[in-house]
Amino acid sequence: MSIHARLAPYKSLVLLALPVALQTAIFSSKSTVDTIMLASLSEIDIAAIGLAAKAQMVISFFIIGLSIGGGQVAAQCFGIKTEDGPRKLHTTVLITLLLSLATALFFFTLLFFFPHPLMGLGSQSQDIINKGAIYLQTIAVSLFCFAYASSIASGLRAMHQPAIATKISFIGVGLNLLLNWLLIFGHFGFPAMGIEGAALGTAISAVIECIALYLYLLVKEHPLTHFRVAQFVALKYKDIKIVARLSVTAAINGVIWAAGLFAFHAILGFSDPNLLIALSVLAPLEAFAMSLLIGLSTAGSILIGNMVGANKLDELPQAVRLHLYFSAAAGVVTALVLSLLEFPLLSLFFHAEVPSDAQKLTSSLFSLMAASLVIKSISMMLIVGVLRAGGDAMFCLMTDVFAQWIFLLPCAFLLTHVFNYPPQYLLGLVIIEECLKAVICGWRLKSKRWVKNVAADLH
Repeated sequence: MSIHARLAPYKSLVLLALPVALQTAIFSSKSTVDTIMLASLSEIDIAAIGLAAKAQMVISFFIIGLSIGGGQVAAQCFGIKTEDGPRKLHTTVLITLLLSLATALFFFTLLFFFPHPLMGLGSQSQDIINKGAIYLQTIAVSLFCFAYASSIASGLRAMHQPAIATKISFIGVGLNLLLNWLLIFGHFGFPAMGIEGAALGTAISAVIECIALYLYLLVKEHPLTHFRVAQFVALKYKDIKIVARLSVTAAINGVIWAAGLFAFHAILGFSDPNLLIALSVLAPLEAFAMSLLIGLSTAGSILIGNMVGANKLDELPQAVRLHLYFSAAAGVVTALVLSLLEFPLLSLFFHAEVPSDAQKLTSSLFSLMAASLVIKSISMMLIVGVLRAGGDAMFCLMTDVFAQWIFLLPCAFLLTHVFNYPPQYLLGLVIIEECLKAVICGWRLKSKRWVKNVAADLH
């Protein structure tokens, strides 16, 4: 076999992974940008946007989960090489879009009409509640844009065209930066609106990003540009049920995982304020470092989904091994690069000449966080890149719930509140949790019960 033939599978994985990784990094940066800019105004603004961002994060995770689930069905459809393949893919993207827009409408109602009660769940300060409510009301309309962009992006990834949505995302984040700078601080004659300016900048950039994506597809005469009335009428309940089962399961999985992460940080932060500071610093760094791993697992899910949809089951074992080896290697490289950049990265957050207790603690936990990326690269590829792609979304949900809510959180509570273990042991629990998930998913992989060609069941 020639070198070109040996490298071809890796090339496909990388070409799909890089645009997704860039888009993930861009998405992770948006709320960080708002927080950094508002940090120069007042602590009330920081607290308000921090609390409001948590509500926004839960909604975003749910909509992203719907899109991911629908995208995995679409990837299987793309593997079908008959004329049924494109038709089923188009139908799947349409159903995913409808589910996402319905979800956006529900959350829009909550954010726009009941923002004060929502903020009141996390704060008793009327100033924080009022400022956060303004932010939530203003960004509410952007949920529809986010639903559209996420659904179409998943369809494009399934069609091996991830770069389109990534290019448009660059426009969105650049515009978001510019509008926030103008509207938060009042440059070039614009009013200085503070947190309301941050919300307005985010909403306007989301609308323009959405319009830009549609116009790009329209100019290119892309098949995902239009969904005709006849397609709405022809939708079958069975098809909606198939797509919804995977989409809603993935969405619930995302929200439960995010809630568990918040609970884990709350348990650890309750024991030591310095530990909460350390986790707050490490979280965004880890999110950016995870972008490549998320891109690889998403790319893996598309390629595995294509094989399942095409019934190329004899090729699956080799493809799964290749994806796991490559993802693990990427995890090792990411961990090494992160370790080498420890000092300059932490200097972005800590500026005192004499290291504070929080800085020392953050530095001591940094290596553990970097090391955890290696095992996370394997467990993530198993769950997102393989099992979910094969249609086994419910097993993935149960695995995450077991590892996080039955193992990780009770152990963290006991070590923190009963045995008073040092923070290194607590963060080490995350590595054990990821190992547990990898072992369970490895067992499921060997059972071969994870392969479910759901695309074949579509009308």
